[in-house]
Amino acid sequence: MRLGWRYCIALAVLVAIWLAVVVKFSDKIINHGNAKSSELVEVLWWSRDMETWKYDEVRHCGINTCRITNQRHRLPMSRAVLFYGSNIKTGDFPLPRGEHHVWALLHEESPRNTPFVAHEEFLRHFHFTSTFSRFSNLPLTTQYLPSGQALTSKDYHVSFAAKSKWAFRPSVSVAFLQSDCDTMSGREDYVKELMKYVHVDSYGSCLRNKDLPERQSFQRSAVLQNDYLNNLYSPELLRFLSDYKFMIAIENAACPDYITEKFWRPLVMGVIPIYFGSPTIKTWQPNKKSAIFVNDFPHPRALAQYLVELADNQTEYDSYRQHKLNWRNPISNKILLHNLVTRQYHIGDSSPGGSLFDKFECAVCNYVINTARNVRANSRHYNCPVEPVYAHLENREMPQNVADWRSMMEVGQCQAKILDEFFQRNYSFHEADFEAELTRRMERNQCK
Repeated sequence: MRLGWRYCIALAVLVAIWLAVVVKFSDKIINHGNAKSSELVEVLWWSRDMETWKYDEVRHCGINTCRITNQRHRLPMSRAVLFYGSNIKTGDFPLPRGEHHVWALLHEESPRNTPFVAHEEFLRHFHFTSTFSRFSNLPLTTQYLPSGQALTSKDYHVSFAAKSKWAFRPSVSVAFLQSDCDTMSGREDYVKELMKYVHVDSYGSCLRNKDLPERQSFQRSAVLQNDYLNNLYSPELLRFLSDYKFMIAIENAACPDYITEKFWRPLVMGVIPIYFGSPTIKTWQPNKKSAIFVNDFPHPRALAQYLVELADNQTEYDSYRQHKLNWRNPISNKILLHNLVTRQYHIGDSSPGGSLFDKFECAVCNYVINTARNVRANSRHYNCPVEPVYAHLENREMPQNVADWRSMMEVGQCQAKILDEFFQRNYSFHEADFEAELTRRMERNQCK
């Protein structure tokens, strides 16, 4: 009996000691956690173009908080380094690179400005990407589509009869609005040949034969004539263009998932886009028949013949506009519908933190805090071919500037290989070092 009491007392003492140890250890864990939480994770923008102003603020990203800065002296304390693709300088990288540094790339443009970005030798040095490719970490594939409601709304819809009433316009009314006149896709060459067979009202700088009006609905519209590039979806512009039956929508480059306002804007207006660009475009159209695709025709003359037939056939014409006319099921594309619900960014988001840069900063902040960084980007994260893809002309002639663009992309591949080698050495280098190596390889024909 006494042995039993002694056993119980000893057991109670052991339990008390165990509890004391647990409580003390728990206090250490809690205090350690609080100490860590008070030290904000820092995210650093690495761009010479941002050095003209100080950018240093605390950003709340859901349950996480980060310090976003452009102060380069904060590099040792930063967990992530952000790069904006269009402003990357080949001699300006934060080397030597610390093991704790996550590199993140934001690049929503085609490769025309920075051709080396398209290549895996460059991309594999980044943990996080945000590009037009659906395979990037923060995809921007449908960023130029304001909303699903914009596709189905009849705010700018004009009936077939109303589109056909204009006596001063031919039945085949085609609009072309473009100010970038030297493209990898051969856009200008294609439109110029199409103009031989159908009339095209060309606004903007390229092949211009008409001016946008200064007045619309009796109100002065500087947006239309002087600043349409910064007002892609202005009501004045949409109302003006919505009277056309067709609008040329040819991208400046043909990369998978690279889809700009050229495709979405005509659909928002209820105008049929004549599209060339992303080879994955049919994956994203609202319905199986929402646009006319240049690749479905052997040359511009065949396309023109189809436009003439379609322009006088209301039933067939409206079959392309079911996203406006089929009120029960306006959008049948489940991939597009899912994207509209799950996407993290689109133009026109005026909510706090809704800008592209805000979204990118928070996405990287959350990634650094929550994600194991053992995965790197690859070519699918940008996904543009080295060989320029262009719209075919009569007799398969090559557009005027394609050879220059091919040469540019080949140089970009050479640049990517040099950067890859420099990054692996992990020593600081300058623009002069990079240019000297590029010149040496080009002179010795060592770029391929």
